[in-house]
Amino acid sequence: MAQRYHNPFSNARLVYPVDQGDHYNRFAKNQNSLRVDESPFPRMIDFWWTGLLLATRNGLKPVDLNEHRTRYFASGTILDSDPWRIQYLRLIALQFKGDPQALTRHVEIITLANGLAAAGVPCVVKMLTDGAESPIWNLSNAVERLLAE
Repeated sequence: MAQRYHNPFSNARLVYPVDQGDHYNRFAKNQNSLRVDESPFPRMIDFWWTGLLLATRNGLKPVDLNEHRTRYFASGTILDSDPWRIQYLRLIALQFKGDPQALTRHVEIITLANGLAAAGVPCVVKMLTDGAESPIWNLSNAVERLLAE
């Protein structure tokens, strides 16, 4: 499929803290977790993205990943499959930086996004594990409550 939008993040490295690796492996589908009830996120990027959005919504401070060992899981080219995410990343950067010039600093935007995702993943894990249901239903119930706030 031809890309319609320029992706300034193509060469970016999407990462997560090594200490969150078990969560990524448990809740994002991989060869070991094929049941959607237990691993509701089709890809690691989807789990990462949900952490990013929850951190943004909740006003969390980004984790400084320079203080953590990280694991690379995807290049920025993965954003080509959902190009709307590129625009969201820019909007989030504008919100956090408050400076339109921040939109031109692509490395800074990805650093912010990786840090926010790391801050938000514990919230996602809590949503997945709080409750008596399987992770997908716990998440569904938590999102429903979140939307009702």
